[in-house]
Order: sequence, then structure tokens, then C-alpha cells
Amino acid sequence: MGNPVYLIEKAREVGVLQAQYQHRVLEERVHRTLRRGEETAQIETIKTRADRFYRVLETVAPQWIEEAQAISEAAKVELWQLLALNCLPPNFWEQSYLAPPLDGQPMTSNLVNPYEAQGVEVAVGGDCTSFLALGESVLGGETLLHKSRDERDEVQCVYIKQLDDNYRFVGGGDIGNLGTAHLHTENFWAGANNTGSDVAPEEYVDCALSDSHALRLFAENCKTLDDIVPACQTLIDHEALGGGGFEKGSIFLFADESRGLIIEATSRRIAHQWFEGDETVVRTNHFLLPEMIEYSKMNHPGSLIRYERCRELLENASGTLTLSGCAEIARDRHNAPHAICRNPSDKLGSVTVSCSTATISKHDDRRSQTHFRNGHPSFTPGVILSSIDRVCDSDLLSGAHNQLGRSQRGFEV
Repeated sequence: MGNPVYLIEKAREVGVLQAQYQHRVLEERVHRTLRRGEETAQIETIKTRADRFYRVLETVAPQWIEEAQAISEAAKVELWQLLALNCLPPNFWEQSYLAPPLDGQPMTSNLVNPYEAQGVEVAVGGDCTSFLALGESVLGGETLLHKSRDERDEVQCVYIKQLDDNYRFVGGGDIGNLGTAHLHTENFWAGANNTGSDVAPEEYVDCALSDSHALRLFAENCKTLDDIVPACQTLIDHEALGGGGFEKGSIFLFADESRGLIIEATSRRIAHQWFEGDETVVRTNHFLLPEMIEYSKMNHPGSLIRYERCRELLENASGTLTLSGCAEIARDRHNAPHAICRNPSDKLGSVTVSCSTATISKHDDRRSQTHFRNGHPSFTPGVILSSIDRVCDSDLLSGAHNQLGRSQRGFEV
């Protein structure tokens, strides 16, 4: 598709190169955010929040500051403006979210008009559906970890990154977000984050790392799954773990060739469970571990519906689940508008912006790879990336691949 890009270098060099390909999208996102800040008299608020977020990064991820500084300079935005995208106030886009511009026109009349599809009322934030499958629950016995990501319609990117002496990983997420929403590391484990349950105010630390930020931090610093729970506890000890949204917890799924790990966390506490053998495990957006139930508020109906539907599909596929089967689950429209696959026409304020399925093989390291669908899974073709490779594709890194798909999304199915 595009040109080879190596995000394998010192933090500053990686930031400069990243901005070279992402600056147009990033500049537009910053300008759109500042315009909204001025309209709602929140500019000073987001400046203050960016400063608080900077201080958290100084404590737990100082290299990210170097990377962010280089991105902002090369993209001709201010550092606080880039950081502000990572810690906006909870009501910032309330009932008035304006998505990035769309290029092109729908190819057929069977598609929702993309401009009309942006005119929706924003509900809650991310509403992801993730699962892992181990052992003989998968055809061929190779671990699968899947995530379908429902979020606001920001431009998505996919890349392979390694800063300094940190571990390398394949990641994907919004352009402008320093974190990553789904990933696969050179140490042959994969991970995904979901927004957790609503929690009481005292269980949430504001302007700290989101679940996406925490996921990236784990990838860069944890060699095995055994390192992740202590790393998460360290963030809590430093009051550096926020959540999947304002006064929401975090849910993390991890898998290697033989084990699965689920973490449910608030900013104050953590619970986890290990899985092995031939198990399948599903998570949507509510806590299920007994230790966390007392800290969660009422579960959203959509989360419960997607959870039961995904469990049903995995049970039906037990022993025969494949990559293509995961792609079919990602396209499932049963129970719409509360379906696993969310269309713009559902008018819920977010859409399925991407999905990924990681394979972790105990037979062949080269088979440990992730299939990313960098756009709506109903029509976006998969791209295959391996975290033991070193090169990104510039069209994926820049968001050009995703922008093309965004203009032709939202089948009425």
C-alpha cells in the first residue's frame, strides 16, 4: 500500500517520524478540539488537565513526553494540545461530538450517508467486545485473542513501535492518543482493553492513564504475562491509573500460547483471574470478578446483551473457532442496535472503528501475528502484522487506510 516506516528508535526520532505521516490528521483533531474548547469556555480547563497528565507521565512514562514533544513540534501543535487529547474533560463532547471530515462518497446506495451518520448524540464512550480462546477450543490449538472496538469516529492508525530499550509491539488506536487499544508484543503475548463498569467517584483518579495508556505501558515493560499484574498494581500505588472513561473502571484481556489473563481494575484496586486448558473467555463493559462487583454500579443493558451474544457464538464454535470465525463474530448484527458490530445507523454515538484478532502459536513464531481490520469490520479487509517484524506501512500509520474506509462505512445490515 504505502512506504515502509520504522518506528524503532529513540523516543524523539520516533515522534518526528510519526508526525511526518500523521500531522494532517493530528492538526485537524487539535483544531477541532480547540474550537470546541472555545465554544464551551473550557480552554483553561483542558490546559490544566494537560499539565496534570504531564506530571503523571513524568512519574511512569517519561519517554512518552520526549515522543509527544517531538510529535507536537513536527506537527506544529503545542505539547499541551497533544496531551489534552489524552485527558479531555468528561463532558467535553457531550451531545455535540463532531467527527473528523470524511473524504469521498459512498460507493452504493446501500450505505448510510457518511455525513448524516456523524450527526448523532453521543452516549457513553467506548463499548468494546473482546474474547480469548485457548487450546482445543480453537481449530489447530493456537490461542486467539480478539477485540472489536466501538468508539467515537476518530481516525485510526496501526503501527509497529519500539522506543529505546523497551519491548516492541504492534498497536492500533486513535491518532493523537499516546496509548493503544489492542496490541501484540515481540514477547508473544497479546492484549486488549475494554471500558469497565461505572464506579463510585472515590474509586476513580482523574487525569491519570486511561486503559489504553496502561495497555501500552504493559506492552513496553512486561516480558511475560506474569509481569502484568504487578505492573498494574504499581500504577495504582502511584495513583497513575485512571479508567476507560470518567468514573469508569478498566478491563484488560491478555493471552500467550497457553494461558489467558483477565484484569478488572479501578484506580484504587485490582482483581485478576488466570485461564488455561481449552477455555474461552468474554468481556464487554462490566465487571464480572466477584472481588469487583461491590465496586461497580448498575450494568448497562448493551454490555449485558453483547456479552451473552458473544458467549453464545463462541459456544457454538467450540473446537472449530478460526480467524475467519472471529471475523464473522466481529460482523455480527444480532440484537442491533446493541450488537457486537455497531453501525453509524444505530445512532448510539459511537461506531465499530476497528477490530483485531491475534494468533499466538506454540508451533511457529512467525504464526504469532495479528489481523487488523482498520475500520468497520463489515467491509474493511484485514492486514497482517507480526510484532517480530520491524516495519510499518505508511498508509496504516498515517490513517489513510482508515480514512478511505470511513467514507464508505455503515452498511444497513
